[in-house]
Amino acid sequence: MIITLCSSAKFFEKLWEIKKSLEERGHEVLLPSMKDFHHLEESSLAKIQHDLINEHFQKIEQSQAVYIANFDKNGIAGYIGGNSLLEMGLAFYKKIPIFLLNNIPQQLNYKEEIIALNPIVIGKDWDKLGQVLKK
Repeated sequence: MIITLCSSAKFFEKLWEIKKSLEERGHEVLLPSMKDFHHLEESSLAKIQHDLINEHFQKIEQSQAVYIANFDKNGIAGYIGGNSLLEMGLAFYKKIPIFLLNNIPQQLNYKEEIIALNPIVIGKDWDKLGQVLKK
């Protein structure tokens, strides 16, 4: 299966461990752009100049699943930011299963929209991911 990983740019370095674990189980894993853009501020200018959103959307469209690595950020457990929400929306529209590392953050004012996208919280239980994808 092809799985695209998504997360806040702050956590790009943490995605390598997840990628390795999934690849060890036979999955192909696509990452957000790792061209060292994460050192830039998450500004619209950087995203426009480097076409980062469109580039990642293309990866999601190739996938059989997306995995949102929603680590804690800004004092919010399981933070899901704007880009990850956009990516989840695309996956939902394309009927691609959405998996989460952590529970949906209750503090976000758009938590109802996240719930409506039907994500499945699996943590790092790759067997559970495999079972869902087999269905």
